[in-house]
Order: sequence, then C-alpha cells, then structure tokens
Amino acid sequence: MAADPDAATGRRRRRRKRRVYWQKRKGLIYLFAARQICTTLCGQPKSVIDVGSNGTPTLEWHRATAARLVSLDLRRPYIAEGVESLTCDFLEYEPETSFDLVTCFQVLEHVPDPVAFARKLLQMGEIAVVSVPYKWKKGRCRYHLHDPVNERKMRKWFGRDPDFSYIATELNTVNRLIHVYKQQVSFSTPA
Repeated sequence: MAADPDAATGRRRRRRKRRVYWQKRKGLIYLFAARQICTTLCGQPKSVIDVGSNGTPTLEWHRATAARLVSLDLRRPYIAEGVESLTCDFLEYEPETSFDLVTCFQVLEHVPDPVAFARKLLQMGEIAVVSVPYKWKKGRCRYHLHDPVNERKMRKWFGRDPDFSYIATELNTVNRLIHVYKQQVSFSTPA
C-alpha cells in the first residue's frame, strides 16, 4: 500500500512550523531569565514537568539532573528521547507522584479557566515557575483570553502572592512576568 503523499506533506509542514516557532523564540530574554531562575531557585530537580510545551525544548535545561522529564500539551508536547510526551488536557491529568519542578511558560493567558489551571500547577510539585505576557493590551494577541495580565490577576488565579517575581523586558519592549511559587507547608497543631 502506497503512503499518502498529502499526509506526508502535512507532517513535514507541521514539523517545520514547530521548528520555526522555537527558532523565533529561543533567544528571547524571558526564556533566558526563566532558565536562570530555574537553575538558581530550583537547584537540581530530579523530576520536571513542562505544561503547555507547544513542542519547545525547555526540558533540555534539566536533562543533566532530572531522571524524569515530562512534556504535557493539549496538541504538541515536546518529543525527544527520554521525555514522556503527553498529549492531554492538563486539568484531567493525574500523575502518580508530584514533581520537583513544574514549568508553564506563556500558557495561562490562553486557558478558559485560569484559576483551576493555576491552582493545579501549585499542586503538581515543589516549585512552579510560570510566565505570562505582562500588561499586554487586550486584543494585542487574538489567542489571549485574559489580557492584560498583571500581578493582581495572578494573585487571584493562584490564590496567593509568588515567592519570587521578575519582569523580563525584551529589546522590543515587550514585557513578560515570571513568578515562582514554592509549595507551602501547612502545620496542624494537635487538639
């Protein structure tokens, strides 16, 4: 049976689109800052999940130390050797164990229920590093459901202030907000 040439062309086009997406973004300041934040504040995580990967290889930042790398995306998880690539809805994902590090870059502004999404990010691991477009005007990007995003909106979504906050400004003056949330330990006193 002969292969469908249209299907092969479609696959090549999708692969090329993913490469172009990353090529246009890999040198951005917010990604450099996010990597430095992960390295500095998160140490050497043994397990990392990147939520909303869109085929980007940010998990490679942790390959040297992490025994478990997971990419989760609704349509296009990052695919590489040694990476668990999951195509599924994050809100329906139930891992067997938590992660040392949860990353979620430029995703929250796209999801219909950012509160549920943000709270689940906090539950997934010890440390969550999240970035969003910072104070972009409504309508600037037709795929963003929640612009403008600011600290107040993030506080509402996550239910608390971050443990660390950084605003990355690109050379074209576009801003992105990076927040770090460490898992909060609650102590109960015996009655």
